[in-house]
Amino acid sequence: MADTLFKDSELTTKRFSCACYTSRHILDLSVEYADNGKRFVECSFEFSISGKAPFKYRLKQIWNLICGREGEMCDFILRQEDAKEMVDMLEPLTRLV
Repeated sequence: MADTLFKDSELTTKRFSCACYTSRHILDLSVEYADNGKRFVECSFEFSISGKAPFKYRLKQIWNLICGREGEMCDFILRQEDAKEMVDMLEPLTRLV
């Protein structure tokens, strides 16, 4: 279950933990509305991954980007039990767009 960091009538921010259950990998999701939820203002995803990736891993990701392949920017994995909570936060956006 995600931790609610902030919640009022217009802004909600929740912290999701990575599937590895380390406190070094977190994702903060913020969704802001205005006019009593009738107007979408902003949605932000803030990843916090502390610690350094090994040098060989970073070189591999750089090489993938240079060659035009997809690379990985971080290793946050959403826990299955948090998926519904994230969808519930983002679902109202689909009605307003």
